Amino acid sequence: MPEHRTEPEPSNLNLRNILSAIFKWKRFILGFTVFGIVAAAGIYFFYPTVYESDARLLVRYVLERSAVDPVDAMSGQSGNRGTGITNDGVIAAEVSAAAAAINSGLATTTAKNSNIIGVSYQDRKPEVATVVLNELVNRYFTKHLEVHRSAGAFDFVSQQSDQLRARLNQTEDALKALNAKAGIISLKDTMDSLNQQSERLEDQLRAAEADLAEQQAKVKQIEQGGAAGNLNETDTTKDNAKDNATPPTHLASTKDIGDHQALVTNLAKLRETQLEMSAKYTPENVLLKMNQAHITDLEDQKRNLEKKFPELATTGAKEGSGQMNLAVERARLAGMKSKLDDLRRQKTQLQDRMKQLADIGPQIASLERSKELEEQNYKYYSGTLEKARVDEALDPSKMPNISPIQRPSPPGKVTKTRNKIALGFAGGGLPLGIGLALLSELVFNHTYKRHSEIELQLRSPVMLSIPYQGINRGIKGRLRLPWKNGQRAGQDTPDKSEATLAPWEVEHFIRPYSEAIRDRLGLYFELHGVTHKPKLVGVTGFGEAVGTSTLAAGVAAALSETGDGKVLLVDVNAANGEVHPFFAGRPASSLTTAIEPQAAITSAADNLYLATITRSGKKSAHLGLKKFFALVPNLKASDFDYIIFDMPPINQTSPTIGLAALMDKVLLIVEAEKNHRDVVKRGYRELVGARADVAVILNKTRSYVPKWLESGS
Repeated sequence: MPEHRTEPEPSNLNLRNILSAIFKWKRFILGFTVFGIVAAAGIYFFYPTVYESDARLLVRYVLERSAVDPVDAMSGQSGNRGTGITNDGVIAAEVSAAAAAINSGLATTTAKNSNIIGVSYQDRKPEVATVVLNELVNRYFTKHLEVHRSAGAFDFVSQQSDQLRARLNQTEDALKALNAKAGIISLKDTMDSLNQQSERLEDQLRAAEADLAEQQAKVKQIEQGGAAGNLNETDTTKDNAKDNATPPTHLASTKDIGDHQALVTNLAKLRETQLEMSAKYTPENVLLKMNQAHITDLEDQKRNLEKKFPELATTGAKEGSGQMNLAVERARLAGMKSKLDDLRRQKTQLQDRMKQLADIGPQIASLERSKELEEQNYKYYSGTLEKARVDEALDPSKMPNISPIQRPSPPGKVTKTRNKIALGFAGGGLPLGIGLALLSELVFNHTYKRHSEIELQLRSPVMLSIPYQGINRGIKGRLRLPWKNGQRAGQDTPDKSEATLAPWEVEHFIRPYSEAIRDRLGLYFELHGVTHKPKLVGVTGFGEAVGTSTLAAGVAAALSETGDGKVLLVDVNAANGEVHPFFAGRPASSLTTAIEPQAAITSAADNLYLATITRSGKKSAHLGLKKFFALVPNLKASDFDYIIFDMPPINQTSPTIGLAALMDKVLLIVEAEKNHRDVVKRGYRELVGARADVAVILNKTRSYVPKWLESGS
């Protein structure tokens, strides 16, 4: 069996299908349209009359509610308790109903980027609309004042302000006492100044240490390089002393010279420091006074030393000599050491001071934060106090931020809602009907309607499309046994005017379509070289009353008219009940009798013979494969040109699939708008899988679109 792929379902959403669905359901759509128009008319004339009054308010600005809600909440609650509403259920129900009625008729509008509020109220009574809206506008002013202002909160705000002021004073006193104890005015400024001094002192300390190291190296070099020179100078001095024999003079020693030089260096440094401190501190500063006392002490030591050794003041202790140079460098080295010690002492004092402030700093910072927060709260409540004082004396009707620019207007009829509903019903019936029609026809209907759909899905051309002939016409039920006395059963054909008209009659509507099928079958057999006799043609469908028997009889009659060859029409469908030797009033024989050589059977028409299957016991027999194989020799030996088999519908128990494989051609009838697509595709594939040569005929096709819109199948 060849492998079949699952083809995608073709889309039904195209203009042809849409038009066909609309015209097919035109009465349904028209009914919905008429219903919508009638409903719209009823709504237009019988919708309750409503009157509306509107007003407009200008809100220039909104004063936000201050943070004194507890007072307002309490005052609001007390106001509710004083309204006089009792616990009586009837009164409460009436109030609720009135509030609901007012709320249902009230509407507000605001335009974007606009400070105008539009208010409207609707009611069935015109006088009520204006009265209610006027009262609502008046109450809005009071409610606006209650929501956005802090009326009644003056005492509360005044008490809060006094408490905050007292706490702020306590915090300020504690902060002043702590600053005085630390000897500072501002913790942040003092810490910044100390950090700057520490950085500068670190720089000076590093520079002094570098200078000291350099001076130590210099003195060491002079001491190492000047020992030999001192010995030579000593011998020369001794020789000169012997020759000149002058009395020795009293000169300053090396130590005295070094002390003098150290004093000079230290004085210079202290004076430089004095200048720097004078720029930062007042003369009363302790550090400035200590530095000045140190300068005075060094100056006294210098004068005493110069009095004792006058040559130090006049000659500078003769710096040109090697001994004097060494003394000077040593004195300079001593001054550098003294300076370094002084810088280290200052660093120690500065670190002690910073540690002291670091210990007390968190307390000061905490007090400063508390002070800042309390100041903010105090400022806020001070402003709120002024606002509460204004709110205390404010008249709701004279609020400067709100004014009515349009008082409640006279009541007018409101037709907008009525017109919308009426227009919705009037215009909604047509699209609703069309939507339901398209939904039913294009979504839920899974039948074939045109031969193009079959060709697209089955990938097989349709031999012929037979149009629907009306209620009492078309390819209807099977021409089956039993027939009694040549009369047809009334249940098979409701149209009694055609009760005696057989499909092989020229006047029968099927004859034009049967002749077309005959011509196409003859062309097919000729092109494919099918020349043997008899040629077997099977006709089947997918259910009862699809037109199989009528089409089989019509095709058999049309084939019998092509020449002198005989055609046998076999009814393979076994009917229940008694079998009579008549078929639509014409003589009919059994199949086994009809195909016997030189059988003497009577024709139903020229060259047309009728046959049925035989019976087996009391039950009707089916022409199964085994029985059909037994008849094959007689079939081939018969003198018929064509044998047309009116076969049972295709289902799970019928022998049609097996018999179709033995036919030269199988005509598969599909009833339009009735046979499900899946059933047709499954039956067609079973026939093709059994190697049957199948031609599809679409029966009872309907065209709902007018001729001028029809574009062809």
